[in-house]
Amino acid sequence: MTAIFFISFLIIVLTFIIIGAIAVVLFGFNMIYVNLKTLVPWVKTPANNLEIILELINLPPHSLIYDLGCGDGRFLFLAEKKGLKAIGYELALYPYFKAKMNKFIKGSRVIIKNHDFFKQDLKAADAIFIFLNSMIMKKISEKLKQNLKPETLVISYGFEIPGWNLKKVLDTKPSKTYIY
Repeated sequence: MTAIFFISFLIIVLTFIIIGAIAVVLFGFNMIYVNLKTLVPWVKTPANNLEIILELINLPPHSLIYDLGCGDGRFLFLAEKKGLKAIGYELALYPYFKAKMNKFIKGSRVIIKNHDFFKQDLKAADAIFIFLNSMIMKKISEKLKQNLKPETLVISYGFEIPGWNLKKVLDTKPSKTYIY
């Protein structure tokens, strides 16, 4: 009986190891693919800066904010906590699944989509949050100009949007946050 138990236990452990290894490889290849495709690596915005940004932009309750490239969803969950409706887009599988798991654990109502935000209609947004990089800001600028209401607030952490008129610059060390 103990031999059967030991073999069963060994099979279960090996199965989890194999599944885990496959998941690591798939997530790894997906992250590399997404980074090469988008030119944007997954980098977390410091949590204290997210607090500062949401306090200073002072959106009315129930405003709809989109996070384009939402990573693990930390900005979305904080926005929800502040009374905002939040929708995030993330292409990379690891941060997307991490965000979905956090959503489940927190019992959150935010919406997290594994879609390319360049192919989405963003007209409903009252505000947009982005932390991308300078290599794609021109493309972002074109997308937002074509797809947003004129009064939509755009918050860009770390990188200016070329050709846009700044309303305010927040000194959120180590980077600045640009409000349009």
